[in-house]
Amino acid sequence: MRVSDRGASANRELVKEVNALKAQLKKVSATMEAEAGDGASRTLDTIESKGKQAIDNVIEAAQDFVDEYGDAARDRVDALTRRSAELRDKATESLVETVRQRPLGTLAVIAGIGFLAGYIRRRR
Repeated sequence: MRVSDRGASANRELVKEVNALKAQLKKVSATMEAEAGDGASRTLDTIESKGKQAIDNVIEAAQDFVDEYGDAARDRVDALTRRSAELRDKATESLVETVRQRPLGTLAVIAGIGFLAGYIRRRR
């Protein structure tokens, strides 16, 4: 019976080793799962950080664009405003000068315009 005792003893040892290997595999699996979770978490953090940085860069570039072209547009609007004021002043001066040089002619033109406006209005 010694042979069967040895076989049974060998089987028990083999079962113990298999159980020990199973335990080690579970630990390895848990460790790998934890590392994978940590790796995924780190990857998501990196993606989030780079995404925020990219958005900040785009916002900064847009702000620079607005600042650069906004100032240029503002300068052009100011120049156009000054130019239109100059033209208005010249037109006013020209009208005043014409009225001073030909007061009766100006009254005749105004009366003619009034007559035409009244005639057109009456026809409707």
